[in-house]
Amino acid sequence: MSIDQDVRVGLVAGLDALAPGAELAAALERLSPAALTGEDLGAYVRGRWRLQNRATAELLEGLHHLGRAQAGRTERLASSDEFSGDEVSALLGWSRTMSSRKLDLADDLAERLPEVGDALYQGWLDEPKARTVCDQTRDLADDHAHEVCRVVLPEAPELPVAALIERIEQVATALDPEWAQRRRKRAEARARVILSANPSGTANLSFCDAPAPDGIASQARIDALAATVRRLGVLIPINQLRLQVGLRLLDGSTAGMDDRTIALLLAAEHHAQNTPDDPATPDETGDDGGPDSGPDDSGPDDSGPDDSGPDDSGPDDSGPDDSGPDDSGPDNSGPDNSGPDNSGPDGEGPDDNGPCRSGAAPRATDDSGPADDDPVSTVPAPRSPSEQGVLDLPDLPDAPEPAVPLDPPDTGPGRIREGCVEVRLRLSTALGLDEHPGSVPGYGAVLADDARTLALRHRDGEWRVVLTDDQGRLQHVLLTRHRPHRPPGPRGRHRTRGRRASIVELQVPTTVLAALDPDDHPDWAPLLRELQQRLADLGRPGAPPDRHAGPDDRARRRPGAELDRWIRVRDRHCVAPWCRRPAHKADLDHTLAHARGGPTSSWNLGAWCTHDHRAKHHAPWTVRQPSPGRFVIRTRAGITHTSHPKRITDPLPAPRPAAAPRPLPDDGWVDDRTDDIDPDWFRKLTNKARPTATTPTRSTYDDEPPF
Repeated sequence: MSIDQDVRVGLVAGLDALAPGAELAAALERLSPAALTGEDLGAYVRGRWRLQNRATAELLEGLHHLGRAQAGRTERLASSDEFSGDEVSALLGWSRTMSSRKLDLADDLAERLPEVGDALYQGWLDEPKARTVCDQTRDLADDHAHEVCRVVLPEAPELPVAALIERIEQVATALDPEWAQRRRKRAEARARVILSANPSGTANLSFCDAPAPDGIASQARIDALAATVRRLGVLIPINQLRLQVGLRLLDGSTAGMDDRTIALLLAAEHHAQNTPDDPATPDETGDDGGPDSGPDDSGPDDSGPDDSGPDDSGPDDSGPDDSGPDDSGPDNSGPDNSGPDNSGPDGEGPDDNGPCRSGAAPRATDDSGPADDDPVSTVPAPRSPSEQGVLDLPDLPDAPEPAVPLDPPDTGPGRIREGCVEVRLRLSTALGLDEHPGSVPGYGAVLADDARTLALRHRDGEWRVVLTDDQGRLQHVLLTRHRPHRPPGPRGRHRTRGRRASIVELQVPTTVLAALDPDDHPDWAPLLRELQQRLADLGRPGAPPDRHAGPDDRARRRPGAELDRWIRVRDRHCVAPWCRRPAHKADLDHTLAHARGGPTSSWNLGAWCTHDHRAKHHAPWTVRQPSPGRFVIRTRAGITHTSHPKRITDPLPAPRPAAAPRPLPDDGWVDDRTDDIDPDWFRKLTNKARPTATTPTRSTYDDEPPF
């Protein structure tokens, strides 16, 4: 993403032309922030920021020399040692930990990565990003670290720290995929679960070095369960809700329950704990306990910025176009809109299998039946004795027959996908032609092998094929009916629950797709042939799917499925500056309000996260979209930011493997084995004889210092 910031012409606008130094400092001293308008404050703050970056670089240079200084001499020690931090701590009143961190950064910028130090000194890179580059390249060989800096540093000013980390991971992995794979395997061999106490009396439960596909799938399941509980009227903060879901999945109290039953259980417990001592009975209140009176009717998903904002537009609005027409309108016809959502690759839809379809959840108590002294619980009682007796809720909605999928009930156009796993990878990587890293929005970069694993694991999800030009710019978005052949193993394992629960995005330049020979890839041949047949029928490259839409289509409240998909692929994430919220979790908003005549078209829609969507309406921000995907945002302070269309794929360097396998970095573990994990380690461990008195053994304290 490229962000341009504009300020007014005048004295303050000239600050950007001054290099950080005495002249810029003198110019800033003549200005008073209290006397500046919001537009001019943008240049003032940016000038102070560049001046501070220069001062930070000079401070770190001084620390680099102070840590190696000697009394009465200008010669320096060869390197910093364990006592270097004491000089800094005594002088500045810092802790030894903080002094060591600063000295490590100073040494890196002066010796290992001087180009990062130069960027900090010139003022256009700040200390958090400089530290990020140093930390993320610390494990790399020097030549690879310099190559990463060459590629990433020009992009760094425009990237938030999380996006900068992902970009560094992509470039570093592309340079030596084999080395990255060996590092991952070694880390997975040291996977562990850690429970630690906090001073507040709470605890942290961490899963360390878990395989990325399993960690992503676990987080997605927790998110989906939490969203389901939220729709049942549990309005506690979402992070607390996710914690409760995660703990209940692990503590054994929900063993044997399917996901919907777990959601009903958590909702029932919450409502019971927050119910008055003598609640009115259903007969007294006129509530029959049916679904029409349940908490679903007052959940947070029915309100938000879209219902109260000035333009009253967004995916949470309701209207005549919210159902029916959206799925059958002109935007939804054609080959792009038929595929895995309606029928699976094996002739069966994904709704027909999975644990949520294995049986119906228990139904709520029938109010018309005879009353008992002990009402029947609406869901199975938890195993913990302390949780008994809290499930007698007559207003809990009945579970339909059969039980609905766990995934959001409406994943159609304009709807946010909760608990969704989206994996993006190049088609060449999926075919095994290269080892370029993939990405999971909201998580970051994943190794090529993990990306392929995730794609096959979500084989029954929505498979998008994004066609680009050779520079990675969007040309077409297709859905494909075909999938690669199912890998061997249990048929039901890792199957996607529910309809369209996941997204697999395959990216490929049209020139590469046309050159592929399906016969060279037997497992993928049906998919490749389908794409090549459709390639010849596609229209003008880069044209949105609504280019031939008529007045009736543009007057609709919501976009059709094909246009919805195009907007989210085009924007990639929230269009607001510095926001990286994935597009599948964002609202679709009309730039010119639909209520004010704004059309539902590709040049008037954009992906906005919930927070920035609210800021657009309530801050308020002024937003224009001069061309599709290019947003000009004027904030409340009057500062203008321009967000340009994103590339689908960022350029990656060619692999630069070493003549011999590069050694893995020292991670602090004692490891006498080779880098590759021995598959027979358990057998060798169990068959190993006990050491005798004459057999030397290595003490665990051998590496400890003598004091």
